[in-house]
Amino acid sequence: MKNSTRKTEATLPVLRKISASAVMGALVSGAKLDASGLMEATGLSRPTVLAVCDELLKLGWLTEDGTRPGLPTRSGRPSRRFGLNARAGYVLGIDLGATKLQLCLSDLAGTIVAEWSEKWRDEHLGAPERLLVARKATREVLARSGVDPSKVMAAGMAVPAPVRPNGHAVALESYLPGLSSLDLRLALRPDFNWPLIVDNDANLAVIAERWIGVAQDVDDVVVLLSGERLGAGIHIGGRLIRGGGSAGEMRFLELVEGVGNTDAIGGMCRELGAIAAADILDGERPGSPNSSELLRLCGGVPAAVNAEMVIEAARKGDPAASEVIDIVTERTARAIAVVATLLDPQLIVLSGGPAGAGDVLIPSLDEKLKGLNSAHPRLAASTLTDHAALRGAVRVALDHAFALLLD
Repeated sequence: MKNSTRKTEATLPVLRKISASAVMGALVSGAKLDASGLMEATGLSRPTVLAVCDELLKLGWLTEDGTRPGLPTRSGRPSRRFGLNARAGYVLGIDLGATKLQLCLSDLAGTIVAEWSEKWRDEHLGAPERLLVARKATREVLARSGVDPSKVMAAGMAVPAPVRPNGHAVALESYLPGLSSLDLRLALRPDFNWPLIVDNDANLAVIAERWIGVAQDVDDVVVLLSGERLGAGIHIGGRLIRGGGSAGEMRFLELVEGVGNTDAIGGMCRELGAIAAADILDGERPGSPNSSELLRLCGGVPAAVNAEMVIEAARKGDPAASEVIDIVTERTARAIAVVATLLDPQLIVLSGGPAGAGDVLIPSLDEKLKGLNSAHPRLAASTLTDHAALRGAVRVALDHAFALLLD
């Protein structure tokens, strides 16, 4: 009997925590629900729902309204409606990208209340200085939003490299100097002592796509980062695939005929577009410089060409830009074919800066895949563009915050 009592005492708090987590999850979208709505959303009984809501109200995590909108007022006690107190706490998302820093502050409903973005002063800037810049930006964002640091419950950070469980990234010194020697879990200290969850940017991108992107309710999906370097976030069989931390790294593409490296759509468009623009100016390509949409967009300066200019010029029928897109998508389709054949996902999502050009890229990629002997999953362009990893960092920070508050 004693053992039975101890088991019950140990189990009840666990069950209550699970119930509270279910209630919070049902309200995190911003909806306000009464007991019946929460019962339907969570599968919990009415007494359990009300008991959990009363506890969360005392802790300050929920709000309560005594009316139900759209219904006439009745005599007697009004229906109790509960909502998440989204401003009871905050989380921080950081994307320590290869070319720029992105940072945002989110409330507990996932609503962004402040953002920050800046390019690194040097693409080879050392990791210690990058973290100093990130901490300075964090202070600035908190000051601008009027949020006290004590209200921040957790932070998530995306880095463009695999991250081991010990907090160290697997990054070449020539690519991100000093990154691999740092325990990134301590990256915000000594300025801030929040829990910091650090992960590879592709992993966080696939988390974001399944949360608020184009892969919601898709169990088998691969997010392909398509900015500067190819990397994959893999979610197969309903779970994120990490391996030892390096799952989704694409260096094997060096062995694939017609690919040869991990250069991605954004970087290739920029480099090949600049070469094409220079050839037009030098008369190495047919057509007049005055009729070139690509040259018009870059102001006649080939070195100023970026991926967005190439894509926009191709969208308007510029021959040189269209040729660049053809070359880039041919190569990228081969990379997609390898990933699709190995993993057989339902969906592959293009993420990163060029993802906003799905109208140009997806038809071309689909056409190229038809000519390859491989699986051909559905392709989609991310609606989160280059914010996917950042939003994924917010999502893991929110998960950690909810786990903390339920403790």
